[in-house]
Amino acid sequence: MKGFAVEHEVRLPSDAATVWRMLVEAGRARMWWGRLETDVTHVAQELTVSTGSSSVYRVWIESILPGRTLELASAYLGVSPVSSVRFDVLGSGPVRLRVTETLESADPATVYQVRRLWQHRFDRLAAALTAAPERPEDGAVADVADAADAAVGGPGPIPDISVRCALDRPGWRPLHRSVLSEWLPLSGPAWPPRWFYVVDSAGPRPFPIIRWRTHFDDLVALGIEAVPGCPPTEAEVAVMATSTSLELRVRHTGWSALDLDAETREVLRDRFLATWQHTLQRAARG
Repeated sequence: MKGFAVEHEVRLPSDAATVWRMLVEAGRARMWWGRLETDVTHVAQELTVSTGSSSVYRVWIESILPGRTLELASAYLGVSPVSSVRFDVLGSGPVRLRVTETLESADPATVYQVRRLWQHRFDRLAAALTAAPERPEDGAVADVADAADAAVGGPGPIPDISVRCALDRPGWRPLHRSVLSEWLPLSGPAWPPRWFYVVDSAGPRPFPIIRWRTHFDDLVALGIEAVPGCPPTEAEVAVMATSTSLELRVRHTGWSALDLDAETREVLRDRFLATWQHTLQRAARG
């Protein structure tokens, strides 16, 4: 498949046979990747991988070199653009596991999302291999998978967003009401604004602002409804003085409280992170 290749690799303290089973056996794959419909057994096999309540991939097996290479085609929800995914198990122990996903588009937001997803999945894989015995007794795989679901696959803590930039324009007050909307992605028919926007390859997406608080020109705090029906996430944008300069800082919290599967939360948080990073770059340039 022609396109843009995204690659990620991890070193695992296991033998190649154990890592291979984590790829192709449904009871083990659920410990880090998702709930496979059935074991991967043959070329041209079609199955689903459910990575959460709202994340399902349709998968077609294209090539198998037992113990070493697995190639498949994957489509999110079965309808999105198809990507090609290749797993390579390298070495005999410790093993290097490499994934290469070839996308139809080199859109930076999509590439960033895919790379972060594989980092997240491989972190779960490494944790599962550490937590679970490498050779469980016959019939014990489901119990091991259940334990791994609780240990690494559930709605565990997700890091806060924390970004900052230096302000090099003396006298400029980026949090003053008259200039705030020039660089912060806000809108609404009146003040305070009603919407915060995340802008990515899908276009601008509005998220309701349900709380708004300011403290002179030093602080703007807003509650953002990232997921309808869930507690709002909390973002604080503040101007802070250091020993040498002024900094504009953002801290955005509350991601662990969102009622989403781990992978969907990871994607949503990363889209907000990219928006805050771009927003602060705009603020720094004025």
